Amino acid sequence: MLTERLFTVPEGAAELRLSVWTIWDLLKQGKLARTKVAGKTFVRESELQRLIVDRINPRRPKRVRAAKAR
Repeated sequence: MLTERLFTVPEGAAELRLSVWTIWDLLKQGKLARTKVAGKTFVRESELQRLIVDRINPRRPKRVRAAKAR
């Protein structure tokens, strides 16, 4: 059976070298998924890795140029 490491919010913040408040903000915005165990909030290792990849390669919407008026 494969297991994935769970990080507390302070551990996740330290791992990513971000503030605890930034992690809480990302959780609140839904940009980082939380896992609740016995009423405590944890972040999966895969979520932290996904956040790193998304910050390196952000998915930006393509800009559409407006047609020039003639």
